[in-house]
Amino acid sequence: MFDLRYHVASLAAVFLALAVGIILGVALSGKIRGAEDSLSAGRIAELESQLDAERERGSSEQERLQDSEDLINDAYPALMENRLVDRGYAIVFLGRVDGELRSAIEKALADADGTPVRLFAFEMPIDPVALTDFLESRESLSEYAGDPLALGRALGKELMEEGDTPLLDDVSSELVEERSGTTIPAVDGAIVVRSWVPDSEDGSTASERASEAFVEGVLQGLQSASLPVVGVETSDVEPGTSAVPVFNDSGISSVDDLDLPGGRLALALLLGGGEPGNYGVKDTASDGVVPPVDAVPVQPIGG
Repeated sequence: MFDLRYHVASLAAVFLALAVGIILGVALSGKIRGAEDSLSAGRIAELESQLDAERERGSSEQERLQDSEDLINDAYPALMENRLVDRGYAIVFLGRVDGELRSAIEKALADADGTPVRLFAFEMPIDPVALTDFLESRESLSEYAGDPLALGRALGKELMEEGDTPLLDDVSSELVEERSGTTIPAVDGAIVVRSWVPDSEDGSTASERASEAFVEGVLQGLQSASLPVVGVETSDVEPGTSAVPVFNDSGISSVDDLDLPGGRLALALLLGGGEPGNYGVKDTASDGVVPPVDAVPVQPIGG
């Protein structure tokens, strides 16, 4: 979809430039009434032929895109099977739990034989005054008072570790909206959803600035384990509310079409150690629809 839109836009720009060039050339020559005669019949025929060729090319481009989508859909089960077998992942919502995305994430993991180990949803946006008062009232948390970036980083790091989660437990009443699963085993990576969207783009309020710093810290903490971390959203998210730029600025991979088979395949490939990047169907998908696909080792019968 992105390639076709880019192709159509480029084609339109070429013909617009051609039209402007003809008009300017005619105006400068002072021969407006004779403009049509200034182009030979052969040149006109050549331009018409080029236009016809571009139209055919656009049609074939659409067909190729549809063929690629059909291929992904047909090959999806075989490409996903055993891809994440015996691996477990953390699911982190920065904001409320989005039911559609949660289902899409769990489907992707199930299709690839992976396991959601734990889920945490942080309450957003942050009230910086209330949070600071809460942290200052507890000696074990006072070092994070007034520093949402450091707090987020410590929480993100703890989410990826094996064993008890004392910091997450201590702040649950103030920051954790929902949690499920177990914190005992280590995870093999994390999937992140930013379901909270700032009211303003420039972070003009103290709450938004604190919230954005906290989000940045969580993403940094998740990456500290040097395991795959992937930010996800669905294909119908509007550009103005997309979280892909946030994921990109934090250096984590993204998938912008998790509601589609190609998006779920991209997520599984990234979680399995695929080529990091921004994948999907939007303009921000700078690395294509899915990462390069490696073969999945065949599981022995009965193994």
